[in-house]
Amino acid sequence: MSEQEGTTFVQWRERVHTESDGGNPQMRLIMMVAAAVVVAGILVGTIVLMLS
Repeated sequence: MSEQEGTTFVQWRERVHTESDGGNPQMRLIMMVAAAVVVAGILVGTIVLMLS
């Protein structure tokens, strides 16, 4: 993939930041909870795999 193709991380981050400014605060909370659940799942899975 060349430099001009796709979206760079900086462009993606700016777009997410712009959309979240005027966005729905409830959706932001849902996304934060979802991220926390994913992180917790990864940690629990890692611990289970290490103990088995």
